[in-house]
Amino acid sequence: MSEELVNALARLHQQVVLPDIQRVVGTAVDEMGRQLRDEMHTLHDSVLAKLETLETEYHSIKAGLGRIEERLDRVEQQLDRVEQRLDTLEADHRDLVATVRKLDERLSRVEKRLDELVGAQRDYASRAEVHELRTRLDGLQTRLDSIEQRLKA
Repeated sequence: MSEELVNALARLHQQVVLPDIQRVVGTAVDEMGRQLRDEMHTLHDSVLAKLETLETEYHSIKAGLGRIEERLDRVEQQLDRVEQRLDTLEADHRDLVATVRKLDERLSRVEKRLDELVGAQRDYASRAEVHELRTRLDGLQTRLDSIEQRLKA
């Protein structure tokens, strides 16, 4: 009898309990599978949307970086031109300083020569004055001689 009971219980289990458990668990698993699938699709869609946004931003950043590189190239070219002009100006400045020094030396020589000429002119003026005084003295001497001759006569 116990074997019949076990067999009866096994059949009950196979025919009633197992199909019911399979139906309940299957429904739950199917529902969970659908929810999981829906969540995965939602997550996948949001990841795709974010990837599209990132790709758009990537292209925008790449284009902006290209414009920045072009502008930087122009700035570098301008800086090169400024440096060349600065080199030219520095060379011109050195030339001007050298010229000013030469002119300063030349001016010093001219001033020295002018001082010498002024000193010589003073001497010349003094000589002219001495010559004039001698002429006047000679004139006075001549007059004195003529007065003496009159007095003697």
